[in-house]
Amino acid sequence: MPPRLRTLPALLLTALLPLGSLAQSSAPEALDLPAAERILLDANPAILQARAGQAAARAGIDIAGARPNPQLTLGSTSTDPGRPGSRGFWNSWTDNVVRIDQLVERGDKRDLRLAAADRNLSASSADLANTIRLARIDLANAWLDLRAAREIRRIADENAALARRAADAAELRGKAGDLAGVDVARFAADAARVANDALQAELALSRARIALAQLLGNRVPAARLDTTDDWPAAESPPPPAAEGAERADLLAARKRVEQADALRNLARAQRTRDVSVGVQYEHAAANANNAYSTASYGLSVSVPLFLGYDYRGDIARSEADYTAAEQQLVATRSAIDSEQSRLRAELDASQSRYTRLRDVVLPAAEKAARGADVAIQKGGMSLTDYLDTQRSLRAARIETIQARADLARAGLLLRLAGDTQP
Repeated sequence: MPPRLRTLPALLLTALLPLGSLAQSSAPEALDLPAAERILLDANPAILQARAGQAAARAGIDIAGARPNPQLTLGSTSTDPGRPGSRGFWNSWTDNVVRIDQLVERGDKRDLRLAAADRNLSASSADLANTIRLARIDLANAWLDLRAAREIRRIADENAALARRAADAAELRGKAGDLAGVDVARFAADAARVANDALQAELALSRARIALAQLLGNRVPAARLDTTDDWPAAESPPPPAAEGAERADLLAARKRVEQADALRNLARAQRTRDVSVGVQYEHAAANANNAYSTASYGLSVSVPLFLGYDYRGDIARSEADYTAAEQQLVATRSAIDSEQSRLRAELDASQSRYTRLRDVVLPAAEKAARGADVAIQKGGMSLTDYLDTQRSLRAARIETIQARADLARAGLLLRLAGDTQP
Protein backbone atom coordinates (compact mmCIF):
# COMPACT_ATOMS: atom_id res chain seq x y z
CA MET A 1 0.00 0.00 0.00
CA PRO A 2 1.41 3.42 -0.90
CA PRO A 3 2.44 5.58 2.08
CA ARG A 4 -0.27 8.16 1.33
CA LEU A 5 -2.99 5.47 1.44
CA ARG A 6 -1.54 3.97 4.61
CA THR A 7 -1.80 7.31 6.41
CA LEU A 8 -5.35 7.99 5.23
CA PRO A 9 -7.07 5.72 7.84
CA ALA A 10 -5.01 7.33 10.57
CA LEU A 11 -6.05 10.80 9.41
CA LEU A 12 -9.70 9.77 9.34
CA LEU A 13 -9.43 8.26 12.81
CA THR A 14 -7.85 11.44 14.09
CA ALA A 15 -10.63 13.50 12.60
CA LEU A 16 -13.27 11.33 14.30
CA LEU A 17 -11.64 11.47 17.73
CA PRO A 18 -13.19 13.80 20.32
CA LEU A 19 -11.36 17.05 20.79
CA GLY A 20 -10.87 16.26 24.48
CA SER A 21 -8.81 13.17 23.69
CA LEU A 22 -6.40 15.25 21.63
CA ALA A 23 -6.11 17.96 24.23
CA GLN A 24 -5.49 15.37 26.93
CA SER A 25 -2.13 14.36 25.41
CA SER A 26 -0.85 17.92 25.73
CA ALA A 27 -2.53 18.73 29.03
CA PRO A 28 -0.19 19.97 31.77
CA GLU A 29 0.99 17.34 34.22
CA ALA A 30 0.39 18.59 37.75
CA LEU A 31 3.05 17.40 40.19
CA ASP A 32 2.99 17.79 43.92
CA LEU A 33 6.32 18.21 45.68
CA PRO A 34 6.73 14.53 46.79
CA ALA A 35 6.07 13.31 43.24
CA ALA A 36 8.60 15.78 41.89
CA GLU A 37 11.16 14.56 44.43
CA ARG A 38 10.71 10.98 43.21
CA ILE A 39 11.50 12.06 39.65
CA LEU A 40 14.39 14.14 40.96
CA LEU A 41 16.11 11.13 42.55
CA ASP A 42 15.99 9.20 39.28
CA ALA A 43 16.72 11.92 36.75
CA ASN A 44 18.58 14.87 38.25
CA PRO A 45 21.97 15.24 36.49
CA ALA A 46 23.84 16.31 39.64
CA ILE A 47 22.54 13.30 41.58
CA LEU A 48 23.45 10.94 38.75
CA GLN A 49 26.98 12.37 38.66
CA ALA A 50 27.31 11.98 42.43
CA ARG A 51 26.23 8.34 42.15
CA ALA A 52 28.88 7.80 39.50
CA GLY A 53 31.43 9.33 41.87
CA GLN A 54 30.34 6.95 44.60
CA ALA A 55 30.73 3.99 42.22
CA ALA A 56 34.22 5.20 41.32
CA ALA A 57 35.11 5.46 45.02
CA ARG A 58 33.85 1.92 45.57
CA ALA A 59 36.08 0.71 42.73
CA GLY A 60 38.96 2.56 44.42
CA ILE A 61 38.83 0.06 47.30
CA ASP A 62 39.58 -2.78 44.86
CA ILE A 63 42.42 -0.74 43.41
CA ALA A 64 43.87 0.10 46.81
CA GLY A 65 43.70 -3.49 48.04
CA ALA A 66 45.46 -4.98 45.01
CA ARG A 67 48.91 -6.41 45.65
CA PRO A 68 51.77 -5.82 43.19
CA ASN A 69 51.76 -8.28 40.30
CA PRO A 70 54.77 -10.58 39.86
CA GLN A 71 56.84 -10.00 36.76
CA LEU A 72 57.87 -12.86 34.46
CA THR A 73 61.05 -12.54 32.38
CA LEU A 74 62.15 -14.91 29.60
CA GLY A 75 65.60 -14.47 28.08
CA SER A 76 68.57 -16.05 26.40
CA THR A 77 72.23 -15.44 27.24
CA SER A 78 75.65 -16.76 26.23
CA THR A 79 74.61 -17.09 22.61
CA ASP A 80 77.44 -18.32 20.38
CA PRO A 81 76.73 -17.36 16.75
CA GLY A 82 79.75 -19.43 15.61
CA ARG A 83 78.11 -22.68 16.50
CA PRO A 84 76.77 -24.36 13.34
CA GLY A 85 73.28 -25.85 13.17
CA SER A 86 70.40 -25.69 15.56
CA ARG A 87 68.96 -28.18 17.97
CA GLY A 88 65.75 -26.30 18.77
CA PHE A 89 65.24 -23.45 21.19
CA TRP A 90 65.63 -25.37 24.42
CA ASN A 91 68.73 -27.31 23.28
CA SER A 92 70.27 -24.59 21.18
CA TRP A 93 73.75 -23.21 21.85
CA THR A 94 72.40 -20.59 24.27
CA ASP A 95 71.65 -20.29 27.97
CA ASN A 96 67.85 -19.93 28.45
CA VAL A 97 66.65 -18.01 31.50
CA VAL A 98 63.25 -17.96 33.23
CA ARG A 99 62.89 -15.37 36.00
CA ILE A 100 60.09 -14.21 38.30
CA ASP A 101 60.30 -11.00 40.36
CA GLN A 102 57.87 -10.03 43.10
CA LEU A 103 57.71 -6.66 44.82
CA VAL A 104 57.04 -6.96 48.56
CA GLU A 105 55.54 -3.82 50.07
CA ARG A 106 56.59 -2.82 53.55
CA GLY A 107 55.44 -0.14 55.97
CA ASP A 108 51.75 -1.19 55.90
CA LYS A 109 51.29 0.61 52.60
CA ARG A 110 48.46 -1.62 51.45
CA ASP A 111 46.55 -1.16 54.72
CA LEU A 112 47.02 2.59 54.52
CA ARG A 113 45.77 2.66 50.93
CA LEU A 114 42.73 0.65 51.95
CA ALA A 115 42.06 3.01 54.85
CA ALA A 116 42.27 6.04 52.57
CA ALA A 117 40.02 4.38 49.97
CA ASP A 118 37.48 3.43 52.62
CA ARG A 119 37.37 7.00 53.93
CA ASN A 120 37.01 8.22 50.36
CA LEU A 121 34.03 5.91 49.83
CA SER A 122 32.43 7.16 53.05
CA ALA A 123 33.02 10.75 51.98
CA SER A 124 31.63 10.06 48.49
CA SER A 125 28.51 8.52 50.02
CA ALA A 126 28.11 11.61 52.20
CA ASP A 127 28.68 13.77 49.12
CA LEU A 128 25.87 11.90 47.38
CA ALA A 129 23.55 12.48 50.34
CA ASN A 130 24.48 16.15 50.39
CA THR A 131 23.98 16.42 46.63
CA ILE A 132 20.49 14.99 47.09
CA ARG A 133 19.84 17.48 49.91
CA LEU A 134 21.00 20.41 47.75
CA ALA A 135 18.98 19.12 44.79
CA ARG A 136 15.89 18.96 47.01
CA ILE A 137 16.53 22.56 48.02
CA ASP A 138 16.77 23.56 44.37
CA LEU A 139 13.61 21.56 43.66
CA ALA A 140 11.73 23.27 46.50
CA ASN A 141 12.75 26.67 45.16
CA ALA A 142 11.85 25.79 41.57
CA TRP A 143 8.54 24.16 42.52
CA LEU A 144 7.52 27.12 44.66
CA ASP A 145 8.61 29.55 41.93
CA LEU A 146 6.35 27.72 39.47
CA ARG A 147 3.50 27.55 41.96
CA ALA A 148 3.74 31.30 42.62
CA ALA A 149 4.16 32.07 38.92
CA ARG A 150 0.95 30.17 38.14
CA GLU A 151 -0.97 32.17 40.72
CA ILE A 152 0.54 35.48 39.65
CA ARG A 153 -0.22 34.73 36.01
CA ARG A 154 -3.84 33.99 36.91
CA ILE A 155 -4.15 37.26 38.84
CA ALA A 156 -2.43 39.17 36.03
CA ASP A 157 -4.84 37.72 33.47
CA GLU A 158 -7.81 38.71 35.63
CA ASN A 159 -6.39 42.20 36.10
CA ALA A 160 -5.79 42.55 32.37
CA ALA A 161 -9.37 41.51 31.61
CA LEU A 162 -10.80 43.96 34.15
CA ALA A 163 -8.60 46.79 32.90
CA ARG A 164 -9.60 46.06 29.31
CA ARG A 165 -13.29 46.15 30.19
CA ALA A 166 -12.78 49.41 32.09
CA ALA A 167 -10.99 50.89 29.08
CA ASP A 168 -13.78 49.76 26.76
CA ALA A 169 -16.40 51.27 29.06
CA ALA A 170 -14.42 54.50 29.25
CA GLU A 171 -14.22 54.63 25.47
CA LEU A 172 -18.00 54.25 25.21
CA ARG A 173 -18.51 57.02 27.73
CA GLY A 174 -16.04 59.16 25.87
CA LYS A 175 -17.96 58.72 22.64
CA ALA A 176 -21.17 59.60 24.47
CA GLY A 177 -19.56 62.77 25.83
CA ASP A 178 -19.70 61.66 29.48
CA LEU A 179 -15.90 61.35 29.86
CA ALA A 180 -13.09 63.58 28.76
CA GLY A 181 -10.77 62.34 26.06
CA VAL A 182 -7.73 62.58 28.35
CA ASP A 183 -9.43 60.30 30.86
CA VAL A 184 -10.28 57.82 28.13
CA ALA A 185 -6.61 57.79 27.13
CA ARG A 186 -5.54 57.20 30.72
CA PHE A 187 -7.86 54.19 30.98
CA ALA A 188 -6.42 52.85 27.72
CA ALA A 189 -2.84 53.40 28.92
CA ASP A 190 -3.57 51.64 32.19
CA ALA A 191 -5.10 48.69 30.32
CA ALA A 192 -2.01 48.45 28.11
CA ARG A 193 0.25 48.56 31.14
CA VAL A 194 -1.70 45.79 32.86
CA ALA A 195 -1.64 43.74 29.65
CA ASN A 196 2.15 44.04 29.62
CA ASP A 197 2.20 42.83 33.22
CA ALA A 198 0.21 39.79 32.08
CA LEU A 199 2.77 39.11 29.36
CA GLN A 200 5.60 39.36 31.88
CA ALA A 201 3.74 36.96 34.17
CA GLU A 202 3.39 34.50 31.28
CA LEU A 203 7.11 34.79 30.57
CA ALA A 204 7.95 34.22 34.24
CA LEU A 205 5.72 31.13 34.21
CA SER A 206 7.53 29.73 31.16
CA ARG A 207 10.91 30.34 32.77
CA ALA A 208 9.81 28.64 35.98
CA ARG A 209 8.62 25.61 34.03
CA ILE A 210 11.91 25.35 32.17
CA ALA A 211 13.93 25.63 35.40
CA LEU A 212 11.90 22.89 37.08
CA ALA A 213 12.06 20.63 34.02
CA GLN A 214 15.84 20.99 33.92
CA LEU A 215 16.12 19.89 37.56
CA LEU A 216 13.98 16.85 36.73
CA GLY A 217 16.24 15.86 33.85
CA ASN A 218 13.53 16.91 31.36
CA ARG A 219 11.63 13.73 32.17
CA VAL A 220 8.52 15.87 31.92
CA PRO A 221 8.58 18.41 29.04
CA ALA A 222 8.61 21.97 30.27
CA ALA A 223 5.49 22.89 28.28
CA ARG A 224 3.51 20.16 30.08
CA LEU A 225 4.89 20.77 33.54
CA ASP A 226 2.64 22.15 36.23
CA THR A 227 2.14 22.05 39.99
CA THR A 228 -0.78 21.19 42.19
CA ASP A 229 -2.81 23.92 43.86
CA ASP A 230 -1.71 23.04 47.38
CA TRP A 231 0.95 25.04 49.19
CA PRO A 232 3.44 23.09 51.32
CA ALA A 233 2.75 23.67 54.99
CA ALA A 234 5.07 26.09 56.76
CA GLU A 235 6.74 23.62 59.07
CA SER A 236 8.10 24.35 62.50
CA PRO A 237 11.88 24.27 62.99
CA PRO A 238 13.29 20.71 63.02
CA PRO A 239 14.17 19.17 66.39
CA PRO A 240 17.82 19.05 67.47
CA ALA A 241 19.86 16.39 65.73
CA ALA A 242 20.25 13.06 67.51
CA GLU A 243 23.53 12.36 69.21
CA GLY A 244 26.13 11.17 66.71
CA ALA A 245 24.14 12.45 63.71
CA GLU A 246 25.69 14.96 61.33
CA ARG A 247 24.54 16.76 58.24
CA ALA A 248 25.82 15.16 55.06
CA ASP A 249 28.23 17.95 54.09
CA LEU A 250 29.72 18.00 57.61
CA LEU A 251 30.09 14.21 57.56
CA ALA A 252 31.77 14.40 54.15
CA ALA A 253 34.20 17.03 55.42
CA ARG A 254 35.05 14.89 58.44
CA LYS A 255 35.69 11.84 56.27
CA ARG A 256 37.93 13.94 54.02
CA VAL A 257 40.03 14.78 57.07
CA GLU A 258 40.33 11.08 57.90
CA GLN A 259 41.22 10.31 54.29
CA ALA A 260 43.87 13.06 54.28
CA ASP A 261 45.33 11.61 57.48
CA ALA A 262 45.57 8.15 55.92
CA LEU A 263 47.19 9.60 52.80
CA ARG A 264 49.62 11.52 54.99
CA ASN A 265 50.64 8.31 56.73
CA LEU A 266 50.92 6.61 53.35
CA ALA A 267 53.27 9.35 52.12
CA ARG A 268 55.43 8.89 55.19
CA ALA A 269 55.43 5.13 54.63
CA GLN A 270 57.06 5.66 51.22
CA ARG A 271 60.35 6.08 53.09
CA THR A 272 60.06 2.46 54.23
CA ARG A 273 61.92 0.62 51.49
CA ASP A 274 60.05 -2.01 49.53
CA VAL A 275 61.89 -5.20 48.69
CA SER A 276 61.89 -6.90 45.31
CA VAL A 277 62.59 -10.65 45.43
CA GLY A 278 63.60 -12.53 42.29
CA VAL A 279 63.86 -16.24 41.53
CA GLN A 280 65.70 -17.40 38.41
CA TYR A 281 66.10 -20.67 36.55
CA GLU A 282 68.81 -20.95 33.89
CA HIS A 283 69.12 -23.80 31.43
CA ALA A 284 72.60 -24.08 29.85
CA ALA A 285 73.25 -26.02 26.64
CA ALA A 286 75.71 -28.93 26.48
CA ASN A 287 79.36 -28.08 25.88
CA ALA A 288 82.41 -30.00 24.85
CA ASN A 289 83.19 -31.23 28.35
CA ASN A 290 79.65 -32.14 29.24
CA ALA A 291 77.44 -34.23 27.01
CA TYR A 292 74.27 -33.14 28.78
CA SER A 293 72.69 -29.76 29.35
CA THR A 294 72.92 -28.24 32.81
CA ALA A 295 70.52 -26.19 34.92
CA SER A 296 71.22 -23.58 37.56
CA TYR A 297 69.11 -21.54 39.96
CA GLY A 298 69.39 -18.03 41.35
CA LEU A 299 67.85 -15.81 44.01
CA SER A 300 68.09 -12.02 44.22
CA VAL A 301 66.89 -9.26 46.53
CA SER A 302 66.84 -5.58 45.55
CA VAL A 303 66.00 -2.42 47.49
CA PRO A 304 65.88 1.27 46.43
CA LEU A 305 68.75 3.47 47.62
CA PHE A 306 66.91 6.84 47.80
CA LEU A 307 69.94 8.66 46.46
CA GLY A 308 67.92 10.96 44.18
CA TYR A 309 64.59 11.44 45.94
CA ASP A 310 63.43 10.63 49.47
CA TYR A 311 59.71 11.51 49.08
CA ARG A 312 59.97 14.73 51.06
CA GLY A 313 57.79 16.52 48.49
CA ASP A 314 55.05 13.90 48.77
CA ILE A 315 55.12 14.17 52.55
CA ALA A 316 54.99 17.98 52.49
CA ARG A 317 52.07 17.97 50.08
CA SER A 318 50.17 15.44 52.19
CA GLU A 319 50.66 17.65 55.24
CA ALA A 320 49.25 20.62 53.31
CA ASP A 321 46.28 18.55 52.12
CA TYR A 322 45.57 17.46 55.69
CA THR A 323 45.64 21.06 56.92
CA ALA A 324 43.31 22.13 54.09
CA ALA A 325 40.88 19.33 54.95
CA GLU A 326 40.84 20.41 58.59
CA GLN A 327 40.14 24.01 57.61
CA GLN A 328 37.34 22.86 55.31
CA LEU A 329 35.79 20.94 58.22
CA VAL A 330 35.88 24.04 60.43
CA ALA A 331 34.44 26.21 57.64
CA THR A 332 31.64 23.71 56.95
CA ARG A 333 30.65 23.53 60.61
CA SER A 334 30.60 27.32 60.87
CA ALA A 335 28.58 27.67 57.65
CA ILE A 336 25.97 25.19 58.91
CA ASP A 337 25.52 27.06 62.20
CA SER A 338 25.18 30.40 60.40
CA GLU A 339 22.80 28.97 57.80
CA GLN A 340 20.43 27.51 60.36
CA SER A 341 20.36 30.75 62.37
CA ARG A 342 19.64 32.73 59.21
CA LEU A 343 16.88 30.36 58.08
CA ARG A 344 15.16 30.50 61.48
CA ALA A 345 15.14 34.29 61.30
CA GLU A 346 13.81 34.16 57.72
CA LEU A 347 11.03 31.78 58.76
CA ASP A 348 9.90 34.09 61.56
CA ALA A 349 10.05 37.15 59.29
CA SER A 350 8.19 35.35 56.46
CA GLN A 351 5.46 34.22 58.84
CA SER A 352 4.93 37.77 60.15
CA ARG A 353 4.99 39.28 56.66
CA TYR A 354 2.49 36.83 55.20
CA THR A 355 0.15 37.13 58.18
CA ARG A 356 0.17 40.92 57.93
CA LEU A 357 -0.46 40.88 54.19
CA ARG A 358 -3.19 38.25 54.42
CA ASP A 359 -5.04 39.72 57.40
CA VAL A 360 -4.46 43.46 57.01
CA VAL A 361 -3.04 44.68 53.71
CA LEU A 362 -5.03 42.56 51.24
CA PRO A 363 -8.44 42.99 52.94
CA ALA A 364 -7.86 46.73 53.16
CA ALA A 365 -6.89 46.93 49.47
CA GLU A 366 -9.94 44.91 48.45
CA LYS A 367 -12.22 47.11 50.56
CA ALA A 368 -10.68 50.25 49.08
CA ALA A 369 -11.11 48.89 45.54
CA ARG A 370 -14.79 48.11 46.14
CA GLY A 371 -15.34 51.58 47.51
CA ALA A 372 -13.48 53.10 44.58
CA ASP A 373 -15.75 51.30 42.11
CA VAL A 374 -18.81 52.86 43.75
CA ALA A 375 -17.21 56.28 44.16
CA ILE A 376 -16.04 56.62 40.55
CA GLN A 377 -19.51 55.72 39.27
CA LYS A 378 -21.04 58.49 41.40
CA GLY A 379 -18.33 60.98 40.52
CA GLY A 380 -16.95 61.09 44.05
CA MET A 381 -13.38 60.10 43.15
CA SER A 382 -10.87 61.37 40.68
CA LEU A 383 -9.61 59.11 37.94
CA THR A 384 -6.06 59.30 39.30
CA ASP A 385 -7.15 58.12 42.73
CA TYR A 386 -9.22 55.34 41.19
CA LEU A 387 -6.34 54.01 39.10
CA ASP A 388 -4.02 54.20 42.11
CA THR A 389 -6.51 52.16 44.11
CA GLN A 390 -6.62 49.49 41.41
CA ARG A 391 -2.84 49.37 41.22
CA SER A 392 -2.63 49.00 44.99
CA LEU A 393 -5.05 46.07 44.87
CA ARG A 394 -3.08 44.35 42.12
CA ALA A 395 0.19 44.86 44.00
CA ALA A 396 -1.33 43.57 47.25
CA ARG A 397 -2.58 40.39 45.58
CA ILE A 398 0.77 39.63 43.96
CA GLU A 399 2.72 40.49 47.10
CA THR A 400 0.51 38.17 49.14
CA ILE A 401 1.18 35.31 46.74
CA GLN A 402 4.91 35.95 46.87
CA ALA A 403 4.82 36.12 50.66
CA ARG A 404 2.96 32.80 50.78
CA ALA A 405 5.63 31.23 48.59
CA ASP A 406 8.40 32.74 50.72
CA LEU A 407 6.84 31.33 53.87
CA ALA A 408 6.63 27.84 52.41
CA ARG A 409 10.17 28.21 51.07
CA ALA A 410 11.57 29.25 54.45
CA GLY A 411 9.95 26.28 56.17
CA LEU A 412 11.20 23.77 53.60
CA LEU A 413 14.73 25.17 53.54
CA LEU A 414 14.99 25.13 57.31
CA ARG A 415 13.88 21.50 57.39
CA LEU A 416 16.32 20.51 54.66
CA ALA A 417 19.11 22.45 56.39
CA GLY A 418 18.59 20.23 59.43
CA ASP A 419 18.67 16.88 57.60
CA THR A 420 21.30 14.69 59.26
CA GLN A 421 23.02 11.40 58.57
CA PRO A 422 23.44 8.75 61.29
